[in-house]
Amino acid sequence: MTQKAKRAADNLRQSDVRLGPLSDYVGYQVRQVQSAIFRDLQTSLEELEATPGEFGLLTLIEANPGISQVDLAELYRLDKSTLSLVVTRVVKRGLVERRRSREDGRCATLWLRRPGHTLLERMRVCVEGQERLMDTVLQPGERRQLLDILGRISRVFSR
Repeated sequence: MTQKAKRAADNLRQSDVRLGPLSDYVGYQVRQVQSAIFRDLQTSLEELEATPGEFGLLTLIEANPGISQVDLAELYRLDKSTLSLVVTRVVKRGLVERRRSREDGRCATLWLRRPGHTLLERMRVCVEGQERLMDTVLQPGERRQLLDILGRISRVFSR
């Protein structure tokens, strides 16, 4: 966690704001955690001129060479035009190559280029540092348990 994030967390703990029933809502707590993690990661990735969203995108393309933009849009549950803007940005930066699908010429497939692999490795260092920090507050076995619980909650809303 960055110094700035630590100060913000300390200030929030010291404030007199009452949350009412919000602190008992899983959805609220998950959103608060996600926001804190995202802000911290965004700060860590600034020097790489990268974003948390790009980390996710590059990771998925690396794990699925030749994935179509249509499949990525479905996975992210985004409009194809919204995803296209992000993909265009990483293509222009030379991180990803966009090719026409051999099976369907109307469809674009995505491939990670060498600069994309290099950036992704550097980004992964930041993410794994953040993961280690989160592990400091978890007991043995709780990481797997937490991931399982979050997965089950996610699946309820993915139906």
